[in-house]
Amino acid sequence: MPIRYTIDIARGVLRVEMIGAVAPADTLHFLERLASDRALRPAMPQLVDFTRMEAPPTAAESESAAQGFARLRNHFAGARCAAVVADPLMFGAIRQFAALVARASVEVRPFLDVREAERWLGLSDVLQ
Repeated sequence: MPIRYTIDIARGVLRVEMIGAVAPADTLHFLERLASDRALRPAMPQLVDFTRMEAPPTAAESESAAQGFARLRNHFAGARCAAVVADPLMFGAIRQFAALVARASVEVRPFLDVREAERWLGLSDVLQ
């Protein structure tokens, strides 16, 4: 599975890893699986690691994922998602995705540094 996640209930954070080639169907399956996870809380901060993903999502792939978030809006609305990336190309792709997913009331911001991402989520003291 190219998408793995853990929910740390005690710390109140969702951690996601995107690994290798991630197809739109993988993303949609992941969102549905996550939405049905009883440990997921509304507006739970999300720390998503894109550093091991093979290539940035295309515009069509980003649109597909944004539609998935919109369809499952009641599970994700109000969440802040810090996307940790390794290069400027992925940074730009995540910025474009952020504009699309905003319609589902999810705030996404790309970061090149994981500590900066944790601080933005308010997790810097929690995840040390």
